[in-house]
Amino acid sequence: MSEMKRPDVVGIGQCSYDILGRLQSFPQADQKTDLDEILLQGGGPIATALVTLSRFGTSTAFCGAVGDDEFGRKIEAGLRDEQVDCSGLKVEPGAASQTAFIAVDKDGLRTVFCHPGTTTPLEPKDLDHVLIRRSKILLLDGTHVEVACEAARIARANSVVTVLDGGSVRPGSAELLPLIDHLVVSEKFVGQLSPGKSPQDVSAHLLEYGATTAVVTCGAKGVWAQQRGDSLFHQSAFPVPVVDTTGCGDVFHGGYVYGLLQGWPLADIVRFASVCAALKARQLGGRSGIPNIDEVNSCPGSSCKCNFAGVV
Repeated sequence: MSEMKRPDVVGIGQCSYDILGRLQSFPQADQKTDLDEILLQGGGPIATALVTLSRFGTSTAFCGAVGDDEFGRKIEAGLRDEQVDCSGLKVEPGAASQTAFIAVDKDGLRTVFCHPGTTTPLEPKDLDHVLIRRSKILLLDGTHVEVACEAARIARANSVVTVLDGGSVRPGSAELLPLIDHLVVSEKFVGQLSPGKSPQDVSAHLLEYGATTAVVTCGAKGVWAQQRGDSLFHQSAFPVPVVDTTGCGDVFHGGYVYGLLQGWPLADIVRFASVCAALKARQLGGRSGIPNIDEVNSCPGSSCKCNFAGVV
């Protein structure tokens, strides 16, 4: 790896090519309906979080896998266009890349039809140890589990902060969780980990894995967050005209990591990330609506008084 490359954030996980369609209502079986709008763009939790960070001026590098098909080429091109370092992207000959068709209804809620692709999961030998050691934050989504655990161990041994985007509990999660500093997980993840328990009830349990911080995102119901030794608190979601919720969680994680890099207090980080996620929802697609810093600072609506002085 060139000595010139020193990303602030390395992300390991999913990337996808998304085909999004906006419709008024779902048709009955064996019927059809018109799409009001259609959009094709790159997606995936880690990839989109890194795009968010890159647009905020943060240097990023992505490690994942695509096939050598048309979708794989478009996934890679989309990341490179956003100045995301793709030196850790494995292109597998003859494999199909992950693809998703996302139907978005009139209320902005999406239904995802995902084809996981046929790429072989990354292996520990695929890791660039130097890339991880020289970064400041390692962002994982729990896929490529052997690689994720190995990368987290490398990060921990070199004082690199680890963050998990936990969308759902995956095979190997039990091994990965103790290696994570910031558990930023979804309400779905909490429900799978501790059935019947509320997000606020599970926060303390998450900290027992050894994390310094536990954050549970609950969509329109806001965010519950707790730092070790401090009290649990709730951040309300910011109201915006919702067009599409695709990618809101991914953008939240990008905003969260950005706040960590700035050294902000947890409450400010969660507030910033919540605004980023809300503003994204104004447009179709996981990346189209990613706000810039000026938009976050001048977030519209009387209930949103964000002012992150000194952000560049």
